Amino acid sequence: MKSTTQEKAVIPRRKRTARSGEWGVEQVIGQIQMIQSLMKDAMVEDEHYGTIPGCGTKKVLLKPGAEKLGLMFRLAPKYTIDRYELQDGHREYEVTCTLTHIPTGQIWGEGVGTCSTMESKFRYRKAERVCPECGVAAIIKGKAEYGGGWLCYKKKGGCGAKWNDGAEEIEGQEVGKIENENLADQYNTVKKIAKKRALVDATLTATAASDIFTQDIADPEIENVTIISETTIKPVEPKKEKKIEEPKAEKKKTNAVVEGYLKMISECDTLNTLSKFKEENKAEIKKLSKADKDKIGRAYNKKDLEISNKLVKQ
Repeated sequence: MKSTTQEKAVIPRRKRTARSGEWGVEQVIGQIQMIQSLMKDAMVEDEHYGTIPGCGTKKVLLKPGAEKLGLMFRLAPKYTIDRYELQDGHREYEVTCTLTHIPTGQIWGEGVGTCSTMESKFRYRKAERVCPECGVAAIIKGKAEYGGGWLCYKKKGGCGAKWNDGAEEIEGQEVGKIENENLADQYNTVKKIAKKRALVDATLTATAASDIFTQDIADPEIENVTIISETTIKPVEPKKEKKIEEPKAEKKKTNAVVEGYLKMISECDTLNTLSKFKEENKAEIKKLSKADKDKIGRAYNKKDLEISNKLVKQ
């Protein structure tokens, strides 16, 4: 029996191309490079992004940084806010942030953020002894060599009143970590933080920047509180800085240097020149006092926002 063999023509495979609406590799790489360039030229560490002690070295995206990314990619946020009333006057907000691409009207991504007054930093407060006479929390323990007792300390804004040891009006007051009885004062803060968390989450999702940044998990704008666990907080006492008076000649010299930096910032007309100023003068600015560094930082951020707004209008 005669066998037959059929040979099929070998047709070269076509290289797969992106379908309509899909991004190619070049576009993805381009977006990554845009984010990296924004970090380098227009973002400031510890203001737009930073690291959190104990949470590794990966950069954390902060709210100002998320807003910068939204500005660059032309993303408009829209918020849906759900409020839940909890027991004992507590409240929880759940916020969904939807990011829409302004030129096309397409939805690029969504993020969810929640915050509640049941979180330790809002649920509890630090109670201090209050003077029954003037109402100021300036009560201190008197030194034994001066007779002990209790004193409303004038240097803390008190009235100078004194009480003996065992005074019920002083020692009967509740002190330390207690339930916060003024929860309504925290409602707006809790809502704002939920919105911020939702915005950061949505921005990371929409711009595919999770490999560069992580979520801002520690809410650094809540000052003077270190979160230990869900039910334990440790108040952090502000450090008292010793004031060292500068000689008048040195003070005048420092003021002239600061004014010089402020003038240089005012003359910057692009983000590149502003970034170049930062890189060239960073080491010298670090040597200045905190007040002077803050003054220069505020001027820098104001100029950065001014230039960014001009770019958007163009």
